[in-house]
Amino acid sequence: MQQKNKEIQNGKQPLMSGSPLFLIASVIMLSTPLKAAEVSGIEAALQATLSQHPALAGQRAQVEAKGFAGDSARAQRYPSLSAQVSAQHTNNYPIGIRMRQPLWAFGRIDNGIAYADTDMSVETIALLRLKRQLIDETAVAYAQIQGVRERLIVAKENESALDAMYQQINRREQGQLASTADVRLARARLLQAQARKERIVSELQVTENELLSLTQTRVATTESVAETLTDLPDVLELMDLAQDQSADIRLKTENIALAKADVDRERSAPMPTVYLQGDYFYNDQAAGTSDFRVGVNVEANLEGMGFAAYGRNNAANARLRSVNADLDATRNEVKRSINSLYTSRSAQKIIVESHRYSVDELSEILLSYQRQYEAGQKPWLEVLNMQRELTEQKHQLSQANNEWLVYSLKLAALVGALDSIAGEKTASDEQTVTQE
Repeated sequence: MQQKNKEIQNGKQPLMSGSPLFLIASVIMLSTPLKAAEVSGIEAALQATLSQHPALAGQRAQVEAKGFAGDSARAQRYPSLSAQVSAQHTNNYPIGIRMRQPLWAFGRIDNGIAYADTDMSVETIALLRLKRQLIDETAVAYAQIQGVRERLIVAKENESALDAMYQQINRREQGQLASTADVRLARARLLQAQARKERIVSELQVTENELLSLTQTRVATTESVAETLTDLPDVLELMDLAQDQSADIRLKTENIALAKADVDRERSAPMPTVYLQGDYFYNDQAAGTSDFRVGVNVEANLEGMGFAAYGRNNAANARLRSVNADLDATRNEVKRSINSLYTSRSAQKIIVESHRYSVDELSEILLSYQRQYEAGQKPWLEVLNMQRELTEQKHQLSQANNEWLVYSLKLAALVGALDSIAGEKTASDEQTVTQE
């Protein structure tokens, strides 16, 4: 019994289900929050950006405001009610109440509603363009992190190789088979490799912070980008897709529709309105004690003898010509962007193959130089220079691979190919979701 009590005091006795210590431990385990699983991959990054970026909330509020403006325009079809109370020197307080129901406005109300609805569509496509922009920035930031990680691997491999060379030459110097200058040279190259690795580590932290500013939450970036996202058609098909799916072109097209609606609205603005009007007068000496009148009224306002409406109509037609020209310029800019990105992507593919061949060849040459150095046929400096050349080729290969990935993702984002992995509410469906 004494031995058992001693084990309990020393904490060696297992907790029984009915013991107080077991109950306390259970309460502590239940009250401790579990760490949420960290999301990973470019898909998670895009979904986080589209769900949490603050700029999207502001643009959605703009769409909502345009929807309320449409409700206000539609409310002009309903009756309006006004009241008036006057104070007279006879201590009489006449009251007048008027209700007016528009019967016919010659298209003025309908054109105002059409303009408000089109304006809402413009804001919806502006939201789509913002989402496409954020998708592009997020995909590029994720790809850049992938590239920095690859270069960090190369830097670590270079540091490890130079450290092994330094240890080798240090042992040879201790055995009087190498000079002190060779040892100092190897150490200098090792320090340079360590400094380069630290710079890449710092660059990785910067790129991760840039991605965090977009996603607003931590996303694991170790997962590679799927090949299906970078498998793109030829340049002609990409141009056709861009003409149909480009958010900039769709926005300019909606701006043309808005300008046309503005022309119709300004054209019908001077038109009269026919009202069904009811007036009720109470305590009015001029009209009697009380009176109720119903009639049809026609009301028109010709501001500035019609010249003000003429000027606004000309301005609306000028804006229509402007947005038509803007659409042509945007189509040309999209074609230029597709050509530029596709050409750069194709060039990087050729560069990748060239650097890959160079890396394979230099790896064999480095092994040959190391054997020749040990046989006394090559100086130590050539071995270190070959290691540096091999490392530079690996860095350039990694950079070319990453630039090819960036160009591929930018093309995919431009034609809307990344919308499908952006979550439940994709960018392409934003207009439909908002209208519903």
